Amino acid sequence: MIRFSSVLLWASVAVAVSVAPSFQAAAQQAAGQQAASEALPNQAQNQGEQQTPGQPYLVAEHQDWQIICARLDDGSGEYCEMYQLLREPNGQPVAEISIAALAETGDIVAGATITTPLETFLPAGLGFRLSAESEQMRIEPFRVCTVVGCIVRMGLTAEEVRALERGSDAFITIVPFVAPDQPVDVAVSLRGFTAAMRDLRARTPNPPEANFLPPVDPSLPPQSPPAASE
Repeated sequence: MIRFSSVLLWASVAVAVSVAPSFQAAAQQAAGQQAASEALPNQAQNQGEQQTPGQPYLVAEHQDWQIICARLDDGSGEYCEMYQLLREPNGQPVAEISIAALAETGDIVAGATITTPLETFLPAGLGFRLSAESEQMRIEPFRVCTVVGCIVRMGLTAEEVRALERGSDAFITIVPFVAPDQPVDVAVSLRGFTAAMRDLRARTPNPPEANFLPPVDPSLPPQSPPAASE
């Protein structure tokens, strides 16, 4: 379950947010499969053929990233994304990120969806940094909140994807509603990112265009990251 840590003063709101049940179940399929990792591609293919359209299933793992797919409703193929459940240092799940491959014909070549707990302070937006050393933080608005959590959708340029492939950790910054003066940095592990992106591209021969993502407004100055909570 995704919920706020009392250490971060988020526990005063007593609502716990669950990861989308289907994605959480797909992610947990990794447990107990390590010994059979060499057979995973064949297992994944057979599993995909047996799945109900729209039902996510795990097809591959690349260190800290998973590839999760779902059959299309018309049976013409499958749709896949990279996925990672984000945790606090104590292991408590706090957010999740999925990345979809997009057509490499424009500035945006991948689309990220990030889900945070419902008790997020929405006016602050979501902060995103490519590394711990980055002096500038990109701020993205929240699109909607559902029973799963509050959702940000953002495009990634080819340059940003290359930076992520070279890095060790990226960071998102979430501002809690009950403590807006104490933003929380959450690490996004980049272990296995390059292999996962390569695998995702191979499974997405005809990626969609990025026209559903809004263009970045060049008039907005980059934001400096706020001080992280201790």
